[in-house]
Amino acid sequence: MSGRLHASAVIARRQAFETLLSPGLYVTLAAGLVMGFFLVSGFSSSIDSAGFNPALNPLYDLISRVLAGSFGEAFVGKLFAEGPFTLTLIVSFLPVFLFLSISSVFRFGQEKSAGAIELLTYGPSDGTSYFVASFLKDVIFSAAALLLIAAFLWITAGAGNLVLGPLFLVSLPILFLLSLAAFAYGILCSILSSNASAALAGFLGILVVFLLVLAGSFAVAGSSVRTVASVIAAVLQWISPFFYAALCARGFQAGSLFGLLGGMGLLIVLTAAILVVSHFLIRQRGVRA
Repeated sequence: MSGRLHASAVIARRQAFETLLSPGLYVTLAAGLVMGFFLVSGFSSSIDSAGFNPALNPLYDLISRVLAGSFGEAFVGKLFAEGPFTLTLIVSFLPVFLFLSISSVFRFGQEKSAGAIELLTYGPSDGTSYFVASFLKDVIFSAAALLLIAAFLWITAGAGNLVLGPLFLVSLPILFLLSLAAFAYGILCSILSSNASAALAGFLGILVVFLLVLAGSFAVAGSSVRTVASVIAAVLQWISPFFYAALCARGFQAGSLFGLLGGMGLLIVLTAAILVVSHFLIRQRGVRA
């Protein structure tokens, strides 16, 4: 076990070094910060004597119309009750998350097809060591990116006479744990797929399905209509990290510490379960393409 962890740490350091040399990380982080700046400054310009008025800013007018049309006015009110920072955090982190997850999935598939992972297994490492290293690398960069984005938004909030609310602070660990579960699904797709393109398509497809299930749960909340699609969605939600992230948010809004921590715990359990399944699959299937 210690040998596997040591091998994972060595591979993770090499992958982290290569990621630092890649311009993709800096480009996506800069893009996220720029989008965050415009969202915060746009919110500041949307405040009048009556409070938040999205009609004063074209960007927020569009955002509020789309969200209200899809999920209702109550959802929009809760989202912006403490300012723009929860939405801004998600939007700012999204480019970095996509870069880390997509590059890891594609790299896994490429190196498996080229036989590079198989070559590593003849040394002191195995397939599990490789995917654990990839996971650790993404964990470290995700945490660093979230901390940097949070610091940037704190400075931007001060410049705009705004305050970071409790929902924003709670959203940081929730978003971090959500990203870990998504990274684990990327590993699973890489193991199950024969090449990089198939792994990437499967990973993105899973994320889209889970997002549609989450969006559907908000859109049809309170509806008593049970269709085949809703039954399938009710089953899929239990393996969706977005579902557990939503449980965390509901627990916080209801003032339930148990609901908040329980949702976070379930996200950790889901991530661990996917990694354990990946371990057994890669032992059974091997690392050949």
